[in-house]
This record gives sequence, C-alpha cells and structure tokens, in this order.
Amino acid sequence: MPLGEILAYLAGIVDGDGYFKVSRTYRTSGTVHPYYATTVGVSQLRPGEAVRTFATVFGGIIRDPRKVSQGRWMARCEVRGSKAESSARRLLPFLQLKRDQAILLLEIGRLRTGRARVRELGAACSQMEEVRQALRRSHDGIDRIGKLGPPLTSFEGYQRLTTEQLGWTREQLLSYLAGIIDSDGNLRIEKRRIKRMIGPHYRINIRCGQVLPSPAVELLARTFGGRVGLRKSRRPNQRDLATWSLHDKMAEPAIRALLPYLVVKKTEALHLLQLRRLKAEGKEGVTEWVHANRWRNSVRMRKRCYTTAQVAAFERIRQAVQALHSSVPEWPDPHSPRGV
Repeated sequence: MPLGEILAYLAGIVDGDGYFKVSRTYRTSGTVHPYYATTVGVSQLRPGEAVRTFATVFGGIIRDPRKVSQGRWMARCEVRGSKAESSARRLLPFLQLKRDQAILLLEIGRLRTGRARVRELGAACSQMEEVRQALRRSHDGIDRIGKLGPPLTSFEGYQRLTTEQLGWTREQLLSYLAGIIDSDGNLRIEKRRIKRMIGPHYRINIRCGQVLPSPAVELLARTFGGRVGLRKSRRPNQRDLATWSLHDKMAEPAIRALLPYLVVKKTEALHLLQLRRLKAEGKEGVTEWVHANRWRNSVRMRKRCYTTAQVAAFERIRQAVQALHSSVPEWPDPHSPRGV
C-alpha cells in the first residue's frame, strides 16, 4: 500500500483510538522552568494489528499490555518528543477529528527552545502552558473543533480545510474511512424474528458512532449514503454521539469498497459479504398453506422460502461474527519468542 494511503488509514485510527498529549514535568528539584513533553499514542483491544502498523510507520514501541473490563487486554503504542511531532506533522493532512489537537502539539515543538535565555524561556513556557491547557480542554470536549485556544497564526485556517481542498485521492479517502471503521465502527449481522414468518430474518449492518461533532461520521454519510443520527447521552458525564449506519443492500457496496483497506475488521467484513452472497443465490425452498376465505372455498397458497439448510448457513455466519466480537484472547508472555 502506498505511504499516503497508510498515513490516511493511521489518521483514521488516531481520530478514533489515538491521543495527543502534552505533559509538564520538572526534571530536577532545582529546575526553574518545566519541560513540556509531547506524546502521540494509539490504544486498541488486543491483538492490535493497527497498533503494530502505527509502531512500524512511526518508530514507536508497543507498551506493556493493560487489562480492561471483562478480562480484555489493550495493545498500545506511544511515540514521544521529536518522533511525536514528526508523526503529528505527517498525519495532519489526513486528520479530521483531532486536527486541532495535532496543531496544538506541533505548536509546543515550535515554542520549545534549546539553550535560550531565562527571560525568553519563561515567556515560551507561559505560551506552552496556554497551549497545553487548550489541548486539555479539547480532550474534555470544551473547545469545539476548529476553535483553538491561543491564536496560532502559523496554522490559521488550516483546521477548516476540507478533504477536497487537501487534495485527497479516492484511495486515501477509503483508507481513512477504513481506519475510522477499524477504530469506532461495527460490523455485525442482525437476526430478527418477524410475526408470521417461517424463519428468522438476517441482515448485515455497518455502523459507526463518535462523540459530537464528528466530521468523520459525516464523511462516511457523504461517501456511502445514509444519514447522520444523534444518540442522546443518558449520563451526565458522557457526550452525545453522532451515528451512521447502513443495512443489507446499501451496506454491501460500502463494505466492498472498504475491504482492501481494513486491517482489524477484515474478517468480519468477509463474513458479512458471504452472507450477502448466500442470500443473493435466492430462496430454494417452497412453503404451502391454506388461505381461508369467508365467501368461497379456501385457497391453497405457495411461496418461496429459505430452506432449513440455508437458514443454518446464515446462523453459522452470524455465530462466527459474534465469536469475533466476544472473544477474549489471553495476552502472550512478552518474554516468549512469539510474545509482543
């Protein structure tokens, strides 16, 4: 895959499961002015194929695994200092949600001076602290996208550029959206029982949800159709979600377009397309029933239906997708030859 498409994919991953962080530390007890360290990281559920790609491209190290709820493990990778600023600069043309955070991180690198005078260093530290606070507010959702805290003339207007103005190719667009689906998307098969139907109804579904505002969700809707919905938060400490989804015939072209660029959810996408292929073969069974009539003799009716074997094949595919969603793999020993 060309480097531009890889960077676009990783930008989608960072927009979903990544973070930009600036930490303030005093290296020694006698330090007068703090040091502002920059970090770019990605964290995903193990096995974390996208995290490995991030580490390979930007020269990061996969950190020790961290256990989360229900016994699942997180794979995470961080790059710091000059590597963090380099990765932010390379990702910047493809970021949609966290473009302002990348700009703030790059501003820290610009303000960080080497051997400057104490007076100049103090002024720079004041500006870096202002930038750090703006970055923290963006993490909390206080500052909306495109409204940075301190005035940054070097990136004025850049955070409002569209994908067309940035010159994205079709392949880069699909790579970015694949990164979004691999991070905040969901591929599943819905099973519904409808009254008076012989067997259950199976349909594929691709969807994505992100906190408001979400240019990435809007970009999915503009690219593949559908519309952006709103899911209100039920808890005071949570934010509202922008949602997008497609089902069955509308979902199939989107999955086929994203399939070459998916990394984490490629197997699930193949299962969904297999279900669509089996359904496209048609209904091979026939069902008969007697339709009662009040004014004349009852009429015997016939209708096409899925056979028991077809329904069993649908169910096996659904169970395979569910197994991918609910699997809880154990983290391998990092000291073993096959460990991380």
